[in-house]
Amino acid sequence: MNFFSVLFFLFIVVTINAQSTEGTIKYKQTTYFEFEDMRADAPKSMEVAMRLVFSKVASLYEKDPDVVEVENPDDNTPRMFRRMRNQGSRIYYKNIGDGKVLEQISFFGKDFLVYDSIANVKWKVSAGEQKIILGYTCMKATYKDSTINLVAFFTPQIPVSTGPDKYGKLPGLILEIQSAQTHIIATEVDKNPLERPIEAPKKGDKITQVDFKKLRDEKMKEQREMWGGHGRRMYR
Repeated sequence: MNFFSVLFFLFIVVTINAQSTEGTIKYKQTTYFEFEDMRADAPKSMEVAMRLVFSKVASLYEKDPDVVEVENPDDNTPRMFRRMRNQGSRIYYKNIGDGKVLEQISFFGKDFLVYDSIANVKWKVSAGEQKIILGYTCMKATYKDSTINLVAFFTPQIPVSTGPDKYGKLPGLILEIQSAQTHIIATEVDKNPLERPIEAPKKGDKITQVDFKKLRDEKMKEQREMWGGHGRRMYR
């Protein structure tokens, strides 16, 4: 059975079963660290509980408000990593219809609303490679260029073109995605109808992705100059 036959079959199954096109998905997001002059006892990764609220027209990816993190008084994690773990995570709002993303992010103590488009990834779908995630049949999609290597698993059983972080544009919802720096995988799916429409974040100064990147690069350059070109102060 070729790719188009598989896809057609799955969509027929979706239609017959009248699958819901809105709900909430919980994810475990793991970020891997690799810094120059990294201390031997510095953590190599950080896990955050996230959630995706979705409908056919929009989705919102944010830190899971139902998960309460308890501070360990004996935690010897370097201060920089504790700040990263405890600070509010980025919030990604996607308008699926027009392909736009609004990202709420806190940077150097200030909040921004960064406007961008859903990642224009030219996915390559592998019709013969599938896996089951939380009972959903998922198809594999990959993307690779000179700077990034992505692997995603999406399910046409939830026919909404979105997923965690800024990714989407596949014929089904992404339940797992992995790159060299990040691994995100679904841990729970709730397809109960939403109680209210999904709203875009409103906290922060509006800025384009291009202008925010310029600002970020300038601030990071200032920090490197302050640290004398090294990252040792990051761990104190």
